[in-house]
Amino acid sequence: KHLARRIQRCTVAASPFEPPAPAQAILSGMARPPKKKDAEDFTNSILSKLTEEFTQKTAGEEFANDVTILFCGPKKSGKTSLVDRFINPTKDEKDQPKPTVALDYKFARYAATEGSSKVLAHIYDLGGDEANENLIGSPISTSTVGNMVLAITLDLSEPHNCIQSLEKWLQLLRFQVDKSLQALAQENPKGILQLEAQRALRANSYAEHADRGIINLFPVPLVIFGAKWDVLATDADPEKRKTLCRALRHFALANGAHLVLTSLKDKTSMNAMRSILRQLLFAVPPKGSLEQLDHSKPICVPAGKDSVSAIGLPASGQANERAWKEYVQHLFPDPSPSSKGGKKSEADQVMEELFKYPESSIDGMVEQRVEELQQYRRQVQRNQRLASEGIEGNKVSAVSVAA
Repeated sequence: KHLARRIQRCTVAASPFEPPAPAQAILSGMARPPKKKDAEDFTNSILSKLTEEFTQKTAGEEFANDVTILFCGPKKSGKTSLVDRFINPTKDEKDQPKPTVALDYKFARYAATEGSSKVLAHIYDLGGDEANENLIGSPISTSTVGNMVLAITLDLSEPHNCIQSLEKWLQLLRFQVDKSLQALAQENPKGILQLEAQRALRANSYAEHADRGIINLFPVPLVIFGAKWDVLATDADPEKRKTLCRALRHFALANGAHLVLTSLKDKTSMNAMRSILRQLLFAVPPKGSLEQLDHSKPICVPAGKDSVSAIGLPASGQANERAWKEYVQHLFPDPSPSSKGGKKSEADQVMEELFKYPESSIDGMVEQRVEELQQYRRQVQRNQRLASEGIEGNKVSAVSVAA
């Protein structure tokens, strides 16, 4: 019956000055069948109308029930621990996950009410090795960028590396998101219009902000996590710790990001982390205010709730990212500057350990897996290069196979 009504409605819309007799004839089977030409015109009109309706629906609801989040940051910064505690809040704080080697995937579902459809969150956890950075093109693509959340995780137990790592990931992620949005604009012009409207709505929330002149709003929702707060609180001088927190607040403000510092031992910070993620992924409003600006505890600053006047200025008196970076580097110098460039990746260290204890069957399997991973990385790089040239990698591969 529903299909019949839609067909009849499409017929009336296609020919407003003609009675819908052909449609009634086909649906009831009682009237004589239409002529061949009329039937073809009738079928084409219905097909075109339904196709247009489906296209408009795809542009508007393509990302309605799926959301993607990518956790990235330096290795052993606590990304996987946050993911596990978000999915399973009862997970014990002493349960330490295995390091992520390349790109890990998990998922979570949520339904606002019992009868509503569930929202599926695709959760990607990127390993911290530099060799894995080229894999961000897999979770950030034209099919996901329309409903994307990014989470940069910093290791507060290494305060000398926090700002440098944050700047690096901000640059990498912004570039990949912009590239995916440009590709989406070519593939789905109607879809990009909706995304532009969403971005304009986010930007409008900063229209009356006192510091809107220094805010370069990130293209998609962004949250900055600082893990291992307990180590920072124990090892760092309170004033130095406060300066690092103020610097992170400035970077979050300048990019329109949420800032949440966490510790697995602090339930309040873990609840704030889960509340922020539920809000970003499932549009669940938090219970009460999440804002916490006491620098003696893990701070939490939702996007748009901070200001330069509340943060203060670095020693130079200039409210910009470079000044804050230099100030933090002065307070937290790199304890091992000579090791720059010579530090081996975790994968290389694992391979060295494996070679110390040869086992033919296991070594052969390891070599096979390593080769498969390298081939995958090369394919991702190739597809990204071809995409920048306006060529689809899968089509080129199909042509090569056929040749």
